[in-house]
Amino acid sequence: SNGPWRGQKSDIHEAGHRVPFICRWPGKVKPGTQSHQTICLTDLLATFAAVVGDSLPADAGQDSCNVLPALLDPGLEEPIREATVHHSGNGLFAIRQGPWKLILGLGSGGFTAPQQVKPTPGGPQGQLYDLQDDPGEQKNLWLERPDVVERLTALLERYRQQGYSRSR
Repeated sequence: SNGPWRGQKSDIHEAGHRVPFICRWPGKVKPGTQSHQTICLTDLLATFAAVVGDSLPADAGQDSCNVLPALLDPGLEEPIREATVHHSGNGLFAIRQGPWKLILGLGSGGFTAPQQVKPTPGGPQGQLYDLQDDPGEQKNLWLERPDVVERLTALLERYRQQGYSRSR
């Protein structure tokens, strides 16, 4: 079951990306703790470097962020990364920041129908969801929140232009 999340593996929607991260580290990570930080598989590189007391060179692990602070302090409120970029199986991009998720396109971009939807004149050109209020991604706020659409589109474009998403 995907719980409240929309879609499946390969989709741009939450069920296509949400996977629990389970960590066992006796004496460091308290059993049964949870963190609500968003992390990615790519974060393991920077995190393992931090575990051994090192850091990554500026040209390595371009999208890898050290999540060790979130593992050691599950109550950490400050985000470990500025934003998280997602990519669907068919090339649709999304960016998450705080409660917001912007998807540059319509449809699932993966296995769930419809995979691609052609925008209609005057209609939304993409998808914007407030995941805090709408974890199932049912209410597209693209037209209602142009300020968020503009800000997140610019951030994703900056990441694409520079070729990485982590601070250097």
